[in-house]
Amino acid sequence: MKKNNSSFLLYFFAIIIIVIAVFVRKKLISGILILTFLIATAVFFLKNRTSLTGLPEDNPKNKTVKSTLIFCIILFLFGGVGIVMSEQNLFTELTEKIYASGLVVLIMLWFGKAAGKLPFNRNLGLRLPWTIADEETWIVAHRMLEYISLPLIVIYVALLPFVENRTITMIILICWIGVPSFFSYLFYRKKFKK
Repeated sequence: MKKNNSSFLLYFFAIIIIVIAVFVRKKLISGILILTFLIATAVFFLKNRTSLTGLPEDNPKNKTVKSTLIFCIILFLFGGVGIVMSEQNLFTELTEKIYASGLVVLIMLWFGKAAGKLPFNRNLGLRLPWTIADEETWIVAHRMLEYISLPLIVIYVALLPFVENRTITMIILICWIGVPSFFSYLFYRKKFKK
């Protein structure tokens, strides 16, 4: 796979899908278009995972990348089912809240477990300017993401009955991404202090 041609094609198709989705009046159809593109992209990356990571095929970290991409495909399918059920009014307010919260917990649990095992790359994981610039900073960020995931999930599940769903979800997700991002940035700055 030539990296420049593949990247160009992915960006090109992403723009086409987004433009089509904007002009389609039905949320269901635009959601299915975007979902189809996301699944196709994940399958493309799955087939080309050695190009994605730059590691040889037999490297054990490629197994983590493979399982993460398969999880993304399954997650996109569950998200698509949620969109269809919501658009067809098959959810009550409570079941929609449980479904959405369950997806958040699954995402945090899976990526929290996989974060410390992901190889240094520019495509998967916390893709911040300082994490993709330095492998040691990458490791710090992803290990921290791994360590804080389970405690944040416990806090999230414990607070769900008492706090409005969107509010607690946003706070937890901001903490989940923000804490490793902030501390890895401090690590990077300290490491490359002028």
